[in-house]
Amino acid sequence: MIFYHTAAIILYIYGQRIHGVIGDSRKSFEHQIRASLLTNHDKTVLPILGNSSLEVSFGMKISRLVKVDNKEQAMVLDTWVIQRWKNEFLQWKAEDFGGMSRVQFLPSEIWVPDISLFNNGDEGVTLAGGRTKFVTEISVDNEGNCVWSGPATFKANCDLVINEWPLDSQSCELGFGSFSYGIDKMNLKLFKDTKGGGQFTNRFVSSGDWDITGIDTKVDITDHGDCCPFEFSEIIYTLQMSRKPLYHLFYLTLPSSLLMILALTSFLIPVESGERIGFVTTILLAMIVFLLLIPSFLPETSDGVPMLGVGLQATMVIISLILFANIFVLKMFFMEGTPPKSVQNIFLCCGKGAKATQRIQASNADVETTPPVLKSRASMNAVELSEQATHAQGKNTPIGWEANGEGVTWHKVSVKFDHMFFVIFFVISILTYALTYLL
Repeated sequence: MIFYHTAAIILYIYGQRIHGVIGDSRKSFEHQIRASLLTNHDKTVLPILGNSSLEVSFGMKISRLVKVDNKEQAMVLDTWVIQRWKNEFLQWKAEDFGGMSRVQFLPSEIWVPDISLFNNGDEGVTLAGGRTKFVTEISVDNEGNCVWSGPATFKANCDLVINEWPLDSQSCELGFGSFSYGIDKMNLKLFKDTKGGGQFTNRFVSSGDWDITGIDTKVDITDHGDCCPFEFSEIIYTLQMSRKPLYHLFYLTLPSSLLMILALTSFLIPVESGERIGFVTTILLAMIVFLLLIPSFLPETSDGVPMLGVGLQATMVIISLILFANIFVLKMFFMEGTPPKSVQNIFLCCGKGAKATQRIQASNADVETTPPVLKSRASMNAVELSEQATHAQGKNTPIGWEANGEGVTWHKVSVKFDHMFFVIFFVISILTYALTYLL
């Protein structure tokens, strides 16, 4: 009899080895607990007895700010999400199962909250939460306390205000809640993290473009656009972010400032060289091409105009005015004749030691009675003193005579306007950049 029992055991073990199976999971306490709990278990039933509301704790820690897309007005975050609730249908006595007090369940095996990101901006994800977003296993203890944690990447829509771009600070919200259960069925509360405060982790990787200056959390109530006869519980994370402007200032502001300086130096180029117009025109074309790069960084919106865009547009306008000023100077330089009285007055007001050229007429009697005879030096000096006194009294002097000093010509007027335009546009440039970037 003993021989037959021994032979049966040997055959059983040999058969198990042939099929590659040595152990049996059914002997495991975890298997027995899972099998016992999942028998006749309906994973769609809210895991609470009575008519009370299920309390779910929700917490999110930011691991990394991946990017803030100015074009799409969205931000991408790598996070660590934790959810905790109590399932009254998943309880057992640990002493009946070898003292085992914790087992793991798949999200597809038991009830899980459908907490999702309300302002989801990922077109490839319909529901940014629940079983479709969180795929890690759920840890359940013998009292029914469930903990569901794991990594998740969210893309959230964010209304960016670009008026001060790239020296801007933004505030973006992430709203989490249930699309199915109202506040009478499921109530959300913030997960308490005594180590990290529920916001940051020690492994937080800073972004190259942004600094997260703060995160505010609050529990609120929403109605999803008055879709249902009940309200929904919602947890809102508000991220305060400050942009790092070094990249944009270095590659956008610095080149435009250099183009402005080059345009101002056009007033220092001699007019006779004939290179002024071509020089400034080339700078203007470079500025126009450079300005085409700005829309690729910004969203297509008419809600505001970025500060840097205003500065670049102002730079282009100033360079255009410098081009017109150079054309005006060249026009005066090559004009012939004597400048009109109004231009001479401006020239006299702006310059020192300049004297206007005056054409004066003489009476016929003076012309006829003046004999063309030679005079001594003493008599000539007397005549000059007499003529100066006559000129001071407003009388006429001989034809072709001019006032003492050099006359005002279009060439000298153009040089004076060159200096004046340089000073005017230099001051305008300084004021433009100061008002654009400092105020």
